[in-house]
Amino acid sequence: MSSLFTIIAPAVVAVLTAAGAVIGLQFRDVDAYERRRGIWQWLLVLLAAAATMGAVGSAAGVESGDLREAIIMAVVGVAAVIVAHVMWRRRVPDAEPRNIAIATAAAACAVLVIVGATALTYTGNKGCRQAQLLVDYTNASLGALTPPPPGKPGPALGDYENWSKLIREAADQVTDGEVGPHAHKMAELAGQITDAVRNKASGDHAVLGVQYSDEFKAIVAKCRR
Repeated sequence: MSSLFTIIAPAVVAVLTAAGAVIGLQFRDVDAYERRRGIWQWLLVLLAAAATMGAVGSAAGVESGDLREAIIMAVVGVAAVIVAHVMWRRRVPDAEPRNIAIATAAAACAVLVIVGATALTYTGNKGCRQAQLLVDYTNASLGALTPPPPGKPGPALGDYENWSKLIREAADQVTDGEVGPHAHKMAELAGQITDAVRNKASGDHAVLGVQYSDEFKAIVAKCRR
């Protein structure tokens, strides 16, 4: 899911939650207690937006967050919307029917946006979740992408063979149409890097490492929060 979506969804939730929680509230010519209550209303609006951002980011599922975290954040966001709306109804018991209808509809829409954005992000990032293991392996073995300095021993050939095997197995799990080609290219390059180590071709090793890094960055860029 694009980073633009992770910004738009919380913004929409903030607007809808505000429409469902602050219509008709007076912030001028009121006592300090009522002013504090008004501030709490706006804090709940911000909480709903922040929770939506957290839910969408966690639903992406690569390098941070997971489905359970996304669900928790979505529940927090929904709760903030509902509490804010209930507080508004109590503070404005004599609100016009038109305002009540608008506020109720806005709050309901905010809930739908939170749930829908989280669900769409999760289902739309299948490839990112599939690539999680590949990302973890790569982050843990970035040193394999560059040859050791002249005169210094690097990892043994067996280590590279085991590394390329793990990368290949992790890449085979990625079947998504957008992420899959990058993952499979990484597996191919990992095998070529191992061959370069076997042949003591440091120049080829360095070039292949850069290509591997480019493919890896393409996956991270797509799946970043």
